[in-house]
Amino acid sequence: MSGGIAVLLGLLVVAFVSSMLVGGRTIRGFGLPSGAEYLVLGVAVGPHGLGVLPRSMVLIFQPIFVCAASWLAFVLGLGYILVGRRRVHLGRALVGIVLAAMVGAAVGGALWLATGVLDVVQGFSRLTLAVGAGFVGCETTRHTVRWVAERHGARGPLSDWLADMARASALVPVLALGVLAAVAPHAPLTQFTPPLRVLAGLGLGVVMGLVAAVLLAREFRRDESWGILLGTTLLASGVAMRLGLAALTTLFVMGLTLSLASRHRLEIKFMVQSTEKPVLLPVVLAAGACVDFDAFPNLGLIVAIALVARLAVELVRGFLLSVFLPSARAAGPRIGLGMASTGSMSLALAFVLTVRIPGPAASAVLLIAAAGVLLGELVGPAELRRALDRAGETHAEDADDVAPLSLRHSALGSSDFPEPPHSDAPGAP
Repeated sequence: MSGGIAVLLGLLVVAFVSSMLVGGRTIRGFGLPSGAEYLVLGVAVGPHGLGVLPRSMVLIFQPIFVCAASWLAFVLGLGYILVGRRRVHLGRALVGIVLAAMVGAAVGGALWLATGVLDVVQGFSRLTLAVGAGFVGCETTRHTVRWVAERHGARGPLSDWLADMARASALVPVLALGVLAAVAPHAPLTQFTPPLRVLAGLGLGVVMGLVAAVLLAREFRRDESWGILLGTTLLASGVAMRLGLAALTTLFVMGLTLSLASRHRLEIKFMVQSTEKPVLLPVVLAAGACVDFDAFPNLGLIVAIALVARLAVELVRGFLLSVFLPSARAAGPRIGLGMASTGSMSLALAFVLTVRIPGPAASAVLLIAAAGVLLGELVGPAELRRALDRAGETHAEDADDVAPLSLRHSALGSSDFPEPPHSDAPGAP
Protein backbone atom coordinates (compact mmCIF):
# COMPACT_ATOMS: atom_id res chain seq x y z
CA MET A 1 0.00 0.00 0.00
CA SER A 2 2.88 2.38 0.73
CA GLY A 3 4.09 1.87 -2.83
CA GLY A 4 0.62 2.66 -4.13
CA ILE A 5 0.49 5.87 -2.10
CA ALA A 6 3.88 6.84 -3.53
CA VAL A 7 2.61 6.25 -7.07
CA LEU A 8 -0.53 8.31 -6.39
CA LEU A 9 1.52 11.15 -4.95
CA GLY A 10 3.81 10.94 -7.96
CA LEU A 11 0.83 11.32 -10.30
CA LEU A 12 -0.38 14.33 -8.34
CA VAL A 13 3.08 15.91 -8.57
CA VAL A 14 3.13 15.26 -12.33
CA ALA A 15 -0.30 16.87 -12.66
CA PHE A 16 0.75 19.93 -10.65
CA VAL A 17 4.07 20.44 -12.41
CA SER A 18 2.57 19.85 -15.85
CA SER A 19 -0.26 22.29 -15.22
CA MET A 20 2.30 24.90 -14.14
CA LEU A 21 4.50 24.29 -17.19
CA VAL A 22 1.82 24.15 -19.86
CA GLY A 23 -0.76 26.43 -18.30
CA GLY A 24 -1.92 28.86 -20.95
CA ARG A 25 0.24 27.22 -23.64
CA THR A 26 -1.31 23.78 -24.19
CA ILE A 27 -2.64 24.72 -27.60
CA ARG A 28 -0.26 27.57 -28.39
CA GLY A 29 2.59 25.41 -29.73
CA PHE A 30 3.04 23.33 -26.56
CA GLY A 31 1.02 20.17 -26.26
CA LEU A 32 -1.49 18.38 -28.42
CA PRO A 33 -5.25 19.06 -28.59
CA SER A 34 -6.09 15.43 -27.77
CA GLY A 35 -3.70 14.97 -24.84
CA ALA A 36 -2.14 12.01 -26.68
CA GLU A 37 1.31 12.69 -25.25
CA TYR A 38 0.09 11.83 -21.73
CA LEU A 39 -1.55 8.66 -23.02
CA VAL A 40 1.76 7.55 -24.54
CA LEU A 41 3.49 8.40 -21.25
CA GLY A 42 0.97 6.26 -19.38
CA VAL A 43 1.63 3.29 -21.67
CA ALA A 44 5.39 3.85 -21.28
CA VAL A 45 5.29 3.74 -17.47
CA GLY A 46 2.66 0.97 -17.38
CA PRO A 47 3.07 -2.81 -17.29
CA HIS A 48 3.74 -2.98 -21.05
CA GLY A 49 6.53 -0.43 -20.71
CA LEU A 50 8.80 0.35 -17.78
CA GLY A 51 6.45 -1.14 -15.19
CA VAL A 52 6.70 1.92 -12.94
CA LEU A 53 2.91 2.11 -12.71
CA PRO A 54 1.57 -1.46 -12.50
CA ARG A 55 -2.09 -2.11 -13.13
CA SER A 56 -2.53 -3.35 -9.57
CA MET A 57 -1.67 0.10 -8.25
CA VAL A 58 -4.27 1.68 -10.51
CA LEU A 59 -6.83 -0.83 -9.25
CA ILE A 60 -6.15 0.18 -5.64
CA PHE A 61 -7.07 3.80 -6.37
CA GLN A 62 -9.84 3.17 -8.87
CA PRO A 63 -12.46 5.18 -6.92
CA ILE A 64 -10.18 8.23 -6.92
CA PHE A 65 -9.61 8.02 -10.66
CA VAL A 66 -13.34 7.52 -11.29
CA CYS A 67 -14.10 10.62 -9.21
CA ALA A 68 -11.48 12.53 -11.21
CA ALA A 69 -12.99 11.37 -14.52
CA SER A 70 -16.45 12.31 -13.23
CA TRP A 71 -15.20 15.80 -12.37
CA LEU A 72 -14.03 16.15 -15.96
CA ALA A 73 -17.54 15.24 -17.08
CA PHE A 74 -18.96 17.83 -14.68
CA VAL A 75 -16.72 20.52 -16.18
CA LEU A 76 -17.76 19.39 -19.66
CA GLY A 77 -21.43 19.58 -18.69
CA LEU A 78 -20.98 23.08 -17.28
CA GLY A 79 -19.62 24.32 -20.60
CA TYR A 80 -21.79 22.17 -22.83
CA ILE A 81 -24.16 24.93 -23.90
CA LEU A 82 -21.50 27.65 -24.01
CA VAL A 83 -18.67 28.38 -26.42
CA GLY A 84 -16.89 31.20 -24.70
CA ARG A 85 -19.69 33.51 -23.61
CA ARG A 86 -22.16 32.67 -26.35
CA ARG A 87 -24.65 29.84 -26.31
CA VAL A 88 -24.21 26.92 -28.67
CA HIS A 89 -26.58 27.23 -31.64
CA LEU A 90 -29.38 24.69 -31.16
CA GLY A 91 -29.55 23.64 -34.81
CA ARG A 92 -25.81 23.05 -35.00
CA ALA A 93 -25.90 21.12 -31.74
CA LEU A 94 -28.66 18.82 -33.01
CA VAL A 95 -26.74 18.14 -36.21
CA GLY A 96 -23.63 17.36 -34.18
CA ILE A 97 -25.53 14.93 -31.95
CA VAL A 98 -27.17 13.14 -34.88
CA LEU A 99 -23.92 12.79 -36.82
CA ALA A 100 -22.03 11.59 -33.74
CA ALA A 101 -24.73 8.97 -33.16
CA MET A 102 -24.36 7.94 -36.80
CA VAL A 103 -20.60 7.50 -36.36
CA GLY A 104 -21.07 5.47 -33.19
CA ALA A 105 -23.74 3.24 -34.74
CA ALA A 106 -21.64 2.57 -37.84
CA VAL A 107 -18.49 1.67 -35.90
CA GLY A 108 -20.47 -0.38 -33.39
CA GLY A 109 -22.24 -2.25 -36.18
CA ALA A 110 -18.95 -3.06 -37.88
CA LEU A 111 -17.53 -4.41 -34.63
CA TRP A 112 -20.68 -6.41 -33.91
CA LEU A 113 -20.35 -8.15 -37.28
CA ALA A 114 -16.59 -8.62 -36.92
CA THR A 115 -16.80 -10.16 -33.45
CA GLY A 116 -19.51 -12.51 -34.72
CA VAL A 117 -17.34 -13.69 -37.60
CA LEU A 118 -14.15 -14.00 -35.53
CA ASP A 119 -16.03 -15.46 -32.52
CA VAL A 120 -13.76 -13.74 -29.99
CA VAL A 121 -16.43 -12.64 -27.47
CA GLN A 122 -20.05 -13.62 -26.94
CA GLY A 123 -23.13 -12.49 -25.09
CA PHE A 124 -23.05 -9.28 -23.13
CA SER A 125 -19.29 -8.95 -23.67
CA ARG A 126 -19.93 -8.72 -27.40
CA LEU A 127 -22.50 -5.98 -26.81
CA THR A 128 -20.10 -4.14 -24.50
CA LEU A 129 -17.33 -4.22 -27.09
CA ALA A 130 -19.53 -3.11 -30.00
CA VAL A 131 -21.49 -0.39 -28.20
CA GLY A 132 -18.59 0.74 -26.03
CA ALA A 133 -16.02 1.05 -28.82
CA GLY A 134 -18.56 2.49 -31.24
CA PHE A 135 -19.99 5.19 -29.04
CA VAL A 136 -17.22 5.95 -26.56
CA GLY A 137 -15.05 7.11 -29.45
CA CYS A 138 -17.69 8.83 -31.60
CA GLU A 139 -17.19 12.32 -30.20
CA THR A 140 -14.95 14.99 -31.70
CA THR A 141 -12.74 16.62 -29.13
CA ARG A 142 -13.83 20.22 -28.75
CA HIS A 143 -10.22 21.39 -28.60
CA THR A 144 -9.26 20.51 -32.19
CA VAL A 145 -11.17 23.37 -33.80
CA ARG A 146 -9.68 25.74 -31.22
CA TRP A 147 -6.23 24.41 -31.98
CA VAL A 148 -6.60 25.09 -35.70
CA ALA A 149 -8.26 28.46 -35.03
CA GLU A 150 -5.41 29.66 -32.84
CA ARG A 151 -2.55 28.36 -34.92
CA HIS A 152 -3.99 29.26 -38.32
CA GLY A 153 -6.46 32.05 -37.58
CA ALA A 154 -9.58 30.16 -38.66
CA ARG A 155 -12.69 32.33 -38.61
CA GLY A 156 -16.01 32.06 -40.35
CA PRO A 157 -19.34 30.23 -40.48
CA LEU A 158 -17.79 26.80 -41.05
CA SER A 159 -15.48 27.22 -38.04
CA ASP A 160 -18.46 28.10 -35.86
CA TRP A 161 -20.44 25.16 -37.21
CA LEU A 162 -17.64 22.73 -36.44
CA ALA A 163 -17.02 24.22 -32.98
CA ASP A 164 -20.68 23.82 -32.01
CA MET A 165 -20.94 20.33 -33.51
CA ALA A 166 -17.80 19.15 -31.72
CA ARG A 167 -19.05 20.41 -28.36
CA ALA A 168 -22.50 18.86 -28.84
CA SER A 169 -21.10 15.48 -29.88
CA ALA A 170 -19.94 14.75 -26.32
CA LEU A 171 -23.52 14.04 -25.25
CA VAL A 172 -23.69 10.79 -27.26
CA PRO A 173 -20.82 8.83 -25.62
CA VAL A 174 -21.76 10.10 -22.14
CA LEU A 175 -25.31 8.79 -22.50
CA ALA A 176 -24.07 5.55 -24.09
CA LEU A 177 -21.90 4.87 -21.04
CA GLY A 178 -24.90 5.48 -18.78
CA VAL A 179 -26.96 2.95 -20.74
CA LEU A 180 -24.21 0.31 -20.69
CA ALA A 181 -23.76 0.71 -16.93
CA ALA A 182 -27.51 0.36 -16.40
CA VAL A 183 -27.90 -2.83 -18.45
CA ALA A 184 -24.77 -4.52 -17.10
CA PRO A 185 -25.34 -7.85 -15.31
CA HIS A 186 -25.29 -7.89 -11.51
CA ALA A 187 -26.34 -4.24 -11.24
CA PRO A 188 -27.19 -3.32 -7.62
CA LEU A 189 -30.64 -1.96 -8.50
CA THR A 190 -31.97 -5.37 -9.54
CA GLN A 191 -35.54 -4.43 -8.57
CA PHE A 192 -35.64 -1.83 -11.36
CA THR A 193 -35.65 -2.38 -15.10
CA PRO A 194 -32.70 -1.06 -17.13
CA PRO A 195 -34.64 1.99 -18.43
CA LEU A 196 -35.46 2.96 -14.84
CA ARG A 197 -31.79 2.61 -13.90
CA VAL A 198 -30.84 4.94 -16.74
CA LEU A 199 -33.45 7.44 -15.58
CA ALA A 200 -32.20 7.07 -11.99
CA GLY A 201 -28.70 8.12 -13.03
CA LEU A 202 -29.97 11.04 -15.07
CA GLY A 203 -32.45 12.05 -12.38
CA LEU A 204 -29.76 12.03 -9.70
CA GLY A 205 -27.70 14.41 -11.86
CA VAL A 206 -30.66 16.73 -12.40
CA VAL A 207 -31.54 16.81 -8.68
CA MET A 208 -27.97 17.49 -7.55
CA GLY A 209 -27.57 20.15 -10.25
CA LEU A 210 -30.69 21.92 -9.00
CA VAL A 211 -29.48 21.62 -5.40
CA ALA A 212 -26.17 23.22 -6.36
CA ALA A 213 -28.00 25.96 -8.28
CA VAL A 214 -30.14 26.77 -5.25
CA LEU A 215 -27.12 26.87 -2.94
CA LEU A 216 -25.31 29.14 -5.41
CA ALA A 217 -28.31 31.39 -6.02
CA ARG A 218 -27.10 34.15 -3.73
CA GLU A 219 -24.34 36.61 -4.52
CA PHE A 220 -21.43 34.78 -6.12
CA ARG A 221 -18.53 34.21 -3.72
CA ARG A 222 -15.63 32.22 -5.12
CA ASP A 223 -14.45 30.49 -1.92
CA GLU A 224 -17.96 29.55 -0.81
CA SER A 225 -18.82 28.33 -4.30
CA TRP A 226 -15.85 25.93 -4.33
CA GLY A 227 -17.10 24.28 -1.16
CA ILE A 228 -20.60 23.87 -2.58
CA LEU A 229 -19.39 22.46 -5.89
CA LEU A 230 -16.94 20.01 -4.36
CA GLY A 231 -19.44 18.82 -1.78
CA THR A 232 -22.33 18.28 -4.17
CA THR A 233 -20.22 16.62 -6.89
CA LEU A 234 -18.59 14.21 -4.44
CA LEU A 235 -22.00 13.33 -3.02
CA ALA A 236 -23.46 12.76 -6.49
CA SER A 237 -20.54 10.64 -7.71
CA GLY A 238 -20.47 8.61 -4.49
CA VAL A 239 -24.19 7.83 -4.63
CA ALA A 240 -23.96 6.93 -8.33
CA MET A 241 -21.04 4.54 -7.77
CA ARG A 242 -22.79 2.98 -4.78
CA LEU A 243 -25.88 2.31 -6.91
CA GLY A 244 -23.82 0.84 -9.73
CA LEU A 245 -24.62 3.72 -12.08
CA ALA A 246 -22.22 5.64 -14.31
CA ALA A 247 -20.97 8.45 -12.08
CA LEU A 248 -19.49 10.17 -15.11
CA THR A 249 -22.91 10.37 -16.79
CA THR A 250 -24.53 11.59 -13.58
CA LEU A 251 -22.02 14.40 -13.12
CA PHE A 252 -22.24 15.47 -16.75
CA VAL A 253 -26.00 15.86 -16.32
CA MET A 254 -25.42 17.66 -13.03
CA GLY A 255 -23.08 20.16 -14.70
CA LEU A 256 -25.49 20.70 -17.58
CA THR A 257 -28.40 21.23 -15.19
CA LEU A 258 -26.40 23.70 -13.12
CA SER A 259 -25.43 25.61 -16.25
CA LEU A 260 -29.06 25.82 -17.36
CA ALA A 261 -30.48 26.71 -13.94
CA SER A 262 -27.90 29.06 -12.42
CA ARG A 263 -27.64 32.74 -13.19
CA HIS A 264 -23.94 32.48 -12.29
CA ARG A 265 -23.22 29.99 -15.08
CA LEU A 266 -20.44 32.08 -16.63
CA GLU A 267 -18.71 32.75 -13.32
CA ILE A 268 -18.87 29.04 -12.42
CA LYS A 269 -17.62 27.95 -15.83
CA PHE A 270 -14.59 30.24 -15.81
CA MET A 271 -13.90 29.31 -12.19
CA VAL A 272 -13.76 25.53 -12.66
CA GLN A 273 -12.30 25.29 -16.17
CA SER A 274 -8.76 25.80 -14.86
CA THR A 275 -9.07 22.49 -12.98
CA GLU A 276 -9.56 20.39 -16.10
CA LYS A 277 -5.93 20.05 -17.13
CA PRO A 278 -4.42 19.02 -13.75
CA VAL A 279 -7.29 16.57 -13.12
CA LEU A 280 -7.07 15.18 -16.64
CA LEU A 281 -3.39 14.24 -16.55
CA PRO A 282 -3.59 11.51 -13.85
CA VAL A 283 -6.73 10.06 -15.49
CA VAL A 284 -5.07 9.81 -18.91
CA LEU A 285 -1.90 8.38 -17.37
CA ALA A 286 -3.95 5.77 -15.50
CA ALA A 287 -5.86 4.93 -18.68
CA GLY A 288 -2.58 4.46 -20.55
CA ALA A 289 -1.25 2.21 -17.80
CA CYS A 290 -4.40 0.06 -18.01
CA VAL A 291 -4.19 -0.51 -21.76
CA ASP A 292 -4.07 -4.27 -22.35
CA PHE A 293 -2.67 -5.50 -25.66
CA ASP A 294 -3.52 -9.15 -24.93
CA ALA A 295 -7.18 -9.01 -23.90
CA PHE A 296 -8.15 -11.77 -26.35
CA PRO A 297 -6.98 -13.29 -29.67
CA ASN A 298 -7.23 -11.24 -32.88
CA LEU A 299 -7.42 -8.03 -30.86
CA GLY A 300 -5.19 -6.23 -33.34
CA LEU A 301 -7.60 -7.07 -36.16
CA ILE A 302 -10.56 -5.81 -34.10
CA VAL A 303 -8.75 -2.52 -33.45
CA ALA A 304 -7.92 -2.16 -37.14
CA ILE A 305 -11.56 -2.76 -38.12
CA ALA A 306 -12.73 -0.13 -35.64
CA LEU A 307 -10.27 2.47 -36.93
CA VAL A 308 -10.99 1.82 -40.60
CA ALA A 309 -14.74 1.95 -39.94
CA ARG A 310 -14.30 5.26 -38.12
CA LEU A 311 -12.40 6.83 -41.01
CA ALA A 312 -14.90 5.50 -43.55
CA VAL A 313 -17.93 6.87 -41.71
CA GLU A 314 -16.13 10.17 -41.18
CA LEU A 315 -15.90 10.50 -44.95
CA VAL A 316 -19.65 9.88 -45.08
CA ARG A 317 -20.15 12.58 -42.46
CA GLY A 318 -17.98 14.93 -44.50
CA PHE A 319 -19.98 14.15 -47.64
CA LEU A 320 -23.25 14.96 -45.86
CA LEU A 321 -21.83 18.24 -44.56
CA SER A 322 -20.51 19.23 -47.98
CA VAL A 323 -23.92 18.50 -49.56
CA PHE A 324 -26.22 20.16 -47.04
CA LEU A 325 -23.99 22.87 -45.55
CA PRO A 326 -23.14 25.64 -48.03
CA SER A 327 -20.07 26.80 -46.11
CA ALA A 328 -18.63 23.25 -46.23
CA ARG A 329 -18.99 22.66 -49.98
CA ALA A 330 -15.60 24.09 -50.85
CA ALA A 331 -13.97 21.89 -48.20
CA GLY A 332 -15.31 18.66 -49.70
CA PRO A 333 -15.96 15.29 -48.02
CA ARG A 334 -12.50 15.21 -46.44
CA ILE A 335 -13.75 17.68 -43.89
CA GLY A 336 -15.14 14.62 -42.11
CA LEU A 337 -11.61 13.39 -41.48
CA GLY A 338 -10.99 16.70 -39.72
CA MET A 339 -13.68 15.65 -37.23
CA ALA A 340 -11.95 12.33 -36.47
CA SER A 341 -9.99 13.69 -33.51
CA THR A 342 -11.06 12.21 -30.22
CA GLY A 343 -9.64 13.30 -26.92
CA SER A 344 -9.18 12.72 -23.24
CA MET A 345 -12.93 12.43 -22.61
CA SER A 346 -13.04 9.31 -24.78
CA LEU A 347 -10.20 7.85 -22.70
CA ALA A 348 -11.96 8.79 -19.46
CA LEU A 349 -15.17 7.13 -20.65
CA ALA A 350 -13.34 3.97 -21.69
CA PHE A 351 -11.42 3.86 -18.41
CA VAL A 352 -14.62 4.20 -16.36
CA LEU A 353 -16.14 1.40 -18.48
CA THR A 354 -13.27 -0.92 -17.47
CA VAL A 355 -14.08 -0.13 -13.84
CA ARG A 356 -17.84 -0.57 -14.14
CA ILE A 357 -17.80 -3.64 -16.43
CA PRO A 358 -14.35 -5.24 -15.99
CA GLY A 359 -13.30 -7.88 -18.46
CA PRO A 360 -11.64 -8.46 -21.85
CA ALA A 361 -14.36 -6.57 -23.75
CA ALA A 362 -13.95 -3.37 -21.72
CA SER A 363 -10.16 -3.69 -21.99
CA ALA A 364 -10.54 -3.89 -25.78
CA VAL A 365 -12.71 -0.75 -25.71
CA LEU A 366 -9.96 1.09 -23.84
CA LEU A 367 -7.35 -0.03 -26.38
CA ILE A 368 -9.57 1.03 -29.29
CA ALA A 369 -10.17 4.40 -27.61
CA ALA A 370 -6.41 4.87 -27.13
CA ALA A 371 -5.68 3.91 -30.75
CA GLY A 372 -8.45 6.26 -31.90
CA VAL A 373 -6.89 9.16 -29.99
CA LEU A 374 -3.52 8.56 -31.63
CA LEU A 375 -5.02 8.14 -35.11
CA GLY A 376 -7.16 11.23 -34.69
CA GLU A 377 -4.10 13.23 -33.65
CA LEU A 378 -2.33 12.19 -36.86
CA VAL A 379 -5.28 12.80 -39.19
CA GLY A 380 -7.66 15.30 -37.61
CA PRO A 381 -5.80 18.62 -37.22
CA ALA A 382 -4.12 18.44 -40.63
CA GLU A 383 -7.34 17.58 -42.45
CA LEU A 384 -9.27 20.21 -40.52
CA ARG A 385 -6.75 22.88 -41.45
CA ARG A 386 -6.93 21.78 -45.09
CA ALA A 387 -10.73 21.92 -45.07
CA LEU A 388 -10.89 25.36 -43.45
CA ASP A 389 -8.19 26.62 -45.79
CA ARG A 390 -10.18 25.47 -48.83
CA ALA A 391 -13.23 27.18 -47.32
CA GLY A 392 -11.22 30.42 -47.11
CA GLU A 393 -11.38 30.66 -43.32
CA THR A 394 -7.69 30.43 -42.37
CA HIS A 395 -5.34 33.41 -42.22
CA ALA A 396 -2.12 32.06 -40.77
CA GLU A 397 -0.22 35.30 -41.20
CA ASP A 398 -2.32 37.06 -38.53
CA ALA A 399 -3.58 34.11 -36.53
CA ASP A 400 -3.09 35.81 -33.19
CA ASP A 401 -5.37 38.65 -34.23
CA VAL A 402 -8.22 36.90 -36.00
CA ALA A 403 -9.05 33.92 -33.80
CA PRO A 404 -12.82 34.19 -33.26
CA LEU A 405 -14.20 35.16 -29.90
CA SER A 406 -16.36 32.05 -29.88
CA LEU A 407 -13.20 29.94 -29.78
CA ARG A 408 -11.10 32.04 -27.44
CA HIS A 409 -12.76 30.63 -24.36
CA SER A 410 -13.55 27.04 -25.27
CA ALA A 411 -13.29 25.13 -22.09
CA LEU A 412 -9.91 23.52 -21.60
CA GLY A 413 -9.15 25.14 -18.28
CA SER A 414 -5.74 26.69 -18.14
CA SER A 415 -5.23 26.35 -21.88
CA ASP A 416 -7.97 28.85 -22.63
CA PHE A 417 -7.04 32.20 -24.02
CA PRO A 418 -6.34 34.60 -21.15
CA GLU A 419 -8.71 37.45 -20.59
CA PRO A 420 -7.41 40.84 -21.71
CA PRO A 421 -7.00 43.41 -18.94
CA HIS A 422 -10.02 45.43 -20.09
CA SER A 423 -12.29 42.35 -20.28
CA ASP A 424 -15.59 42.19 -18.51
CA ALA A 425 -15.16 38.46 -17.92
CA PRO A 426 -16.03 37.09 -14.48
CA GLY A 427 -13.25 37.83 -12.08
CA ALA A 428 -11.49 40.26 -14.38
CA PRO A 429 -10.12 43.36 -12.72
